[in-house]
Amino acid sequence: MSIILVCCGYASLAQTVRKIPADKQRALQWKPEKGQYYFSHALVFDYNNKAEKSKGTIKVYLDPVTGAMCFKKETSFGSRGKQFDFIIGFPDGRYIYCGNDENGRKIRINEVVKELKPDAETRSQQKEDFTTYCIPTGNTRTDFGLQSLEYELTYATSGNKDKVWLTRTPFSNYPLYGMEFLEGAVSMPVTFDYMYLLPQDLLVTEISSKDLSLKLTGFGADPLTVSTKGYQELKLGD
Repeated sequence: MSIILVCCGYASLAQTVRKIPADKQRALQWKPEKGQYYFSHALVFDYNNKAEKSKGTIKVYLDPVTGAMCFKKETSFGSRGKQFDFIIGFPDGRYIYCGNDENGRKIRINEVVKELKPDAETRSQQKEDFTTYCIPTGNTRTDFGLQSLEYELTYATSGNKDKVWLTRTPFSNYPLYGMEFLEGAVSMPVTFDYMYLLPQDLLVTEISSKDLSLKLTGFGADPLTVSTKGYQELKLGD
């Protein structure tokens, strides 16, 4: 199921957020020139996809310095991308996914999702839609050190109203939202289709609708190192 939010002015979420400092291991483990990437933190979401009658937990690893994210098969996309071991996404739209082809050969696919760099017109429309269709309820809370605000969503194509909690983060969330645009045979168990509504620093921490319940249940240190070395590059279309 695809949920497209049409939601409120960003001013309500104009709180100052502190950057998350790099931990000591990053200087030793972050070596992209050698195909090695280090993620010091993780976002954890619990979900109940009522439309597909499935529930579970999604973990997204994060490098707070660059905003790069890592999605491991075992803890995120699962059988929806069974040929891949992990996917790395960057805020500029670059994705690297590593896995095995039908012959067991280790492959690496590089892809660029242009939607992660919206132009001025798209950003303006995004802000207008957000202001028009999302009404703040006045409720606030703190999620793992980040302030969240609750909104009532209405939709341009129906009379439905849902509740959503949003928080401003010191990193880009577009690598998560951009998973919707990957051409590879992979998808998340729930949609994060918020690219044309939310700016990059707004994270959905909870949504409650008729078909989906999703909530951020964890955010903190959870180190992971992955390496693309040994995976042979495969061009899309090969």
